[in-house]
Amino acid sequence: MALRYHPRMPLIRCAKCGQAYDVPGVIAVRLPNSIATCHCGEWISGSKAALLARLMNPGEIKEIDLEPYKVERSGDTPAAPVATPKPPGRPRSIRIIARGAREAVNKVFTIGNYPLWIGRKGCHVELAESDLSLRHCSISLQGDDLIVRDADSHMGTFLDGQRISETSISDGTHLLRVGSALVSIEPTGEPGALVEPIRGDAEAPLEEAELAHKITQRTPAAAPATRPVLICIDGALNGQEFEIPASGLVVGREGHVRVPDEFLSRRHFEVGPDADGSIRVRDLGSRNGTFLNTLPAHDTKVQSGDEIRAGINRFRIEHR
Repeated sequence: MALRYHPRMPLIRCAKCGQAYDVPGVIAVRLPNSIATCHCGEWISGSKAALLARLMNPGEIKEIDLEPYKVERSGDTPAAPVATPKPPGRPRSIRIIARGAREAVNKVFTIGNYPLWIGRKGCHVELAESDLSLRHCSISLQGDDLIVRDADSHMGTFLDGQRISETSISDGTHLLRVGSALVSIEPTGEPGALVEPIRGDAEAPLEEAELAHKITQRTPAAAPATRPVLICIDGALNGQEFEIPASGLVVGREGHVRVPDEFLSRRHFEVGPDADGSIRVRDLGSRNGTFLNTLPAHDTKVQSGDEIRAGINRFRIEHR
């Protein structure tokens, strides 16, 4: 029996590409407790509770396919009015708990006149191995409100599963996704380390290209040559290892790495090196998706130790 659309059901629109979806009421009521993504890979729906549950028990949280509900674009959505920023009010504290590929942070910061920066280098919270921009996002005060802002990062900033450019933080615990790192943020009454200005705050901000140039001028310590390896840690090929060549590896029912799993597409995903030697995982249009550390992966940089999930199989990238 065909589903009937509610005539007054508002369209759900992707904030990244603008694609709209006319989701029927019977499906819309399930969105807050499910995960839904746009065809471009942007998160459309998924409450904080659903996102946290997905991280702990991936099989219990369903992903809703929005493809049948795509509609033609009907013009640009009017831009929201820009509010005049308020000067900082009384200082407020926030607890930051972050875990990257190799780093861990659990600290209370007190924010006053200067923003707290999260990024790859030169920030109050540094996550060097998590594919962040140098300055990825900031948390600052507008009046008495804590505001999280994306700093035009290359991978975006996601608060409680939704991509944001600027939004206020309410009381309670929130989940911030930056790069491949998950950061828990919670306003608190505890005193913390006072946030001081970092280089560029008191004067013109230092451009990322300039910072990158200065970093590359430093003489790196000699490191032994390594080779990237794809290891199956769960599934039909459990324990098998595959060296990743310069041309890459295709994993699927009929790829370079053949996996007898009915939930995999013939060519499900590919892992291969970029020009700089870093490894990327690319979903090849699979019907059930590819996930990196439980989050959807479409064309994503992989760090050593990261886990890739496809169907009932789990793989890990290591450098030997």
